[in-house]
Amino acid sequence: MMKKTISLLVCGAMLAGAIGAMTGCGDKGLELEVWGSAAQQETLKIMVEEFKKANPETKYNIKVGIGEEDMAFSKVSQDADAAADVYCYSNDQLIPLLRSDALAELGGIFLESVKADNSEESVKSGAVGYGTADVKYYGYPYASDNGYFMFYDKSVLSDTDVNSLETIISQCEKSGKKINWALDVPWYTAGWFFAFGGTYSVEYDYKNNYKESNIEIDFNSENGIKASKAMAKLAGSIAFAGKKTDDEKIITGFQTRQTAVAVSGTWNAKRIQEILGENYGVCKLPEVTVGDETVQLSSFKGYKLIGVNAHSKELVEAHRLAAFLSSEAMQKMRFEKHLVGPTNKVVANISEIKNDPTFAALNAQMAFAREQTSVPSSFWEPLKGYGLNIIDKLVAENANPAAGVLSYQEQLDKMVALIKQSAGK
Repeated sequence: MMKKTISLLVCGAMLAGAIGAMTGCGDKGLELEVWGSAAQQETLKIMVEEFKKANPETKYNIKVGIGEEDMAFSKVSQDADAAADVYCYSNDQLIPLLRSDALAELGGIFLESVKADNSEESVKSGAVGYGTADVKYYGYPYASDNGYFMFYDKSVLSDTDVNSLETIISQCEKSGKKINWALDVPWYTAGWFFAFGGTYSVEYDYKNNYKESNIEIDFNSENGIKASKAMAKLAGSIAFAGKKTDDEKIITGFQTRQTAVAVSGTWNAKRIQEILGENYGVCKLPEVTVGDETVQLSSFKGYKLIGVNAHSKELVEAHRLAAFLSSEAMQKMRFEKHLVGPTNKVVANISEIKNDPTFAALNAQMAFAREQTSVPSSFWEPLKGYGLNIIDKLVAENANPAAGVLSYQEQLDKMVALIKQSAGK
C-alpha cells in the first residue's frame, strides 16, 4: 500500500489558512479520531476543544478514545485503516508501526516546528536514518519522561537508606513493608542487565520493510549471571511484593501503607505524592552489590510521540491536530495535570519543572539509562519469561534437574537464542 506524505506546499497552505473546509465534512463536520492513554482521557478531551476554538474556520467532529502508548502497535496493526487518525506511541514502537504502514511522514512547516521547538533527542526518537541524507520523521514528540526511578516512604526509609538495595531490603524486612519492583515486566528487567554492562544491538534493512537483518546480545555472559544474582537477591526477600506489579498495585500499596518502595515513573507521581504527603520520597534507583562488585542499577529511557495514521482520510487535518496536541501550551497542560515531562524546550525550562523533585529523580536516573530505540521484536517475551523464572526460583547458580531448576547460564543461553530468532525475519 502506498505510503502517504505531506508536501511542503500543502503544509504551508494549510497553516496559512489558504485551504478552507476539507472535503467530506458534511453536516457532521470534518471527522477525526484521536487515541491517548486512559489516564489522560479527560485532559485529551479538553485539548481537542482547545483545538476547535483555535480553528473556528472549520467545523470538527473529533472522537477521543483510549490507546496506550506502549500498546500502539498491537492496537493499530489490527486494522490500520480503521485505527485513529492521530494516536500516541512510545518511541520503541516506531519500527513496528512503520512495518504496518501506519505512520505518515512529517514535512513542511510541521517538521520545521517540531525541530525548532523540541529537544534534538526527542525529535530523533521519531526518525529513521537520522544523521543521513535519507532521514525521515514520523512523530510529534510530547513527553520526555518515558523512564523509571524509585518512590519511597520517608517514614520507613531515610534519604541515605535508599542508596543501597541491600539496605532497602533490610529496612523493609524489619518494618514489614513491601518493595514493588516488576521483575516480570521486561522493560524493568532489562535495566538489571544494563547495570552490569549487558548490551544489545539490532540492524534493519530499511529497503526491505525494516526487516531485522542482524541482532547481537550478550545477556548470557558472566555479567548476565551477576545481573541474575542481583535480581534473585530482591526476589528472595520477604519484602518483595511478587508478580503483577502494576499501577493499581503500587497506588493501593502506598494507600494501605503496606508498600514502602516502588519502582515506577512520572505517571504515578502525582497520586503517590498526594498519598504520602510530607513523607513523599523520590530518587534514582539504588546501587546493588554482587560479590565484590557494586554497580548503579540502570533503566530504559525513551520518549512518547504523536503519530499520524498514514491511512487517514483527512491527512492534512490529522497533522494539524497532532501538531496542536504536541504544542508548547498543550505540553504545559500535561505537566500541570499529570506531571508529564515535556520535550518542548520552553516548557522544560520553566521553574516548576526545573525545581520539581520528581523530575530531579528522573534526570538523575537518566544518566544511568539506555535509550529505548531499535529494540528487537523478539526481545520482550523471552526477557519476561526469565524474570518470571527468577521470581519462581526456577533458576539458580547451579542446576537442580529434579526440582526443575536450570542454571543461570543454561537459562540465559535459551533466552538469548529466543531473542536472536527474529533476525532475518
